[in-house]
Amino acid sequence: MAAPAPSLRRNFTWTFLGNAVFAASQWGILVVLTKLGSAAEVGRLSLASTVATPLVVFANLQLRSVFVSDAHGRFPFRDYLGVQLLLAPLALAAVVVTGTVCYSGPQVTAIVLYGIGRVIDGVGDVLYGLEQKRERMDLMARSLMIRGAVSLVLFAVVYWWTRSLNAALVAWPVAWAVPLLVFDLPRCRALVRDAAGEEGSLRPRWRPGALRAIIWTALPLGVVMLLIQLRNTVPRTMLESAQGEEALGIFSAMAYLVLVSNTVVMALSQSSIARLARNHADGDARAFRSTVGKLMAVGVVLGLAGVAVARWWGGPLLTLVYGAEYAVRGDLFVLIMAGGGIMNLGSLLGAPATAMQAFRSQLVIHALNAGLLVAMGRWLIPAHGMAGAAWTVLAGAAWVTLAYGAVVLRGMARMRAGVPVAAQGGAV
Repeated sequence: MAAPAPSLRRNFTWTFLGNAVFAASQWGILVVLTKLGSAAEVGRLSLASTVATPLVVFANLQLRSVFVSDAHGRFPFRDYLGVQLLLAPLALAAVVVTGTVCYSGPQVTAIVLYGIGRVIDGVGDVLYGLEQKRERMDLMARSLMIRGAVSLVLFAVVYWWTRSLNAALVAWPVAWAVPLLVFDLPRCRALVRDAAGEEGSLRPRWRPGALRAIIWTALPLGVVMLLIQLRNTVPRTMLESAQGEEALGIFSAMAYLVLVSNTVVMALSQSSIARLARNHADGDARAFRSTVGKLMAVGVVLGLAGVAVARWWGGPLLTLVYGAEYAVRGDLFVLIMAGGGIMNLGSLLGAPATAMQAFRSQLVIHALNAGLLVAMGRWLIPAHGMAGAAWTVLAGAAWVTLAYGAVVLRGMARMRAGVPVAAQGGAV
C-alpha cells in the first residue's frame, strides 16, 4: 500500500523554511556588498542578474513545473533531465554572447560568472521537480538551505579578502555545484531506487521523439518565464542606462526586501502545484477552488503588511539594514512594496494556472506585459528615474494579476461545468 501523501501544511512548512533560509542567504550577500562595498557594486550585481537570469530561465523551460504538473506521467524523469542537460550549454553561450555584445569590462565578467551559477542552479531545479512530484519538499528545503548558507559564507569571505565583486562571484558557482553533487544527486537516486523500469533510473536520456514532445510542451512556459523575467530586466536595464549603476543599486536593494513576502509566496506556490494538478486532473472543482481561495487570502494579507511596514517603519529599516544612503527615499520604498504585493498575487495565481497547464494563456499575458513594461519604462524612467521604474513595475504587476485572475476563474468555471481535462489543457 502506498504511503499517504504529506499534508499541504507540512509541504508548505518545509518549502517555506527552505526558501526563507535561501532568500536570507542571498539577501545576506546583498548586505555584505552594501556594508563593505558601494551602491555601484550592488548595481553591478543586479545588472548581472538582470541580464543572465532571463536567458537561463528561458533555456530551463520551467521543466520542473511541466514535470510536476504532468499528472498522467507521459515521460519518465530521465527524459526531462536529458532536455535540461542539452539546453544548459546553449543557455551559457547566450549569456556570454549577450554580455560581450551589450556590455564591457568588469560588467561582462560579472554577467558571465553569474550566468554559470544560474546554469548550475537550473540542473538542480529539475532535480527538485522529482522531489516535488513525490511531495518530498523536505529534501528540496534542505538542499536550498545548504546552497544558501555555503554561497553566503564563500561570497562573504572572498569579498572581504579581495574587495572584488568578480572574485567573489567565482565562489558562487562553486557553492552551488558542491551541494548539487553531494546532496541532491544521492537523494534523488534514493527516490527512484525502488521504482520499476524507466522510473528507476536517473541516467539522462536523449530520445528524439521525447525531446521534441517535451520541448514543444514546455516551450510556451519557457517563453512565459522569459517574459516574466522582463518585469525586472526592462525597468532595471533602462534605469542603469539612464542613471547608472549607483541608482540601480539603491533601487535593487529596496526591491529585494519584497523577497520577505515573496518567500512565503514561493513556498505556497511550489507546495500547492502538485496537489492542484491532481485536483484538476480528477475534476475536483471544490478542492481546487478552496486551495485557490486560501492562496489569495494569504497574498492579500502579505501585500497589505508589506505596504504598512514601508509606510511607517521604512526609513529606520533601510538605515539599519543598508545605511542612510538607502533610506532617503521612503516614498519610493512604499511604492516598491505596493508593486511587490500586487506582483505576489499574480505569482500565487500562477500556481493554479500552471496546474491547469494553461501555458499558452500565460504566454499571451506576459507577452502583453512585456510590451506594457517597455512602453511605461520609456515614458517614465528617463524623466523620473527610480520612481519611474517603480511605477513601471507596479503597472505590469497589476495587469498580470488581473489577467491571471481571469484565466483561473474561467478554468474553475469549466471544471464546474464538467469540461474534460483534455479539452482544457493549454486552452484555459
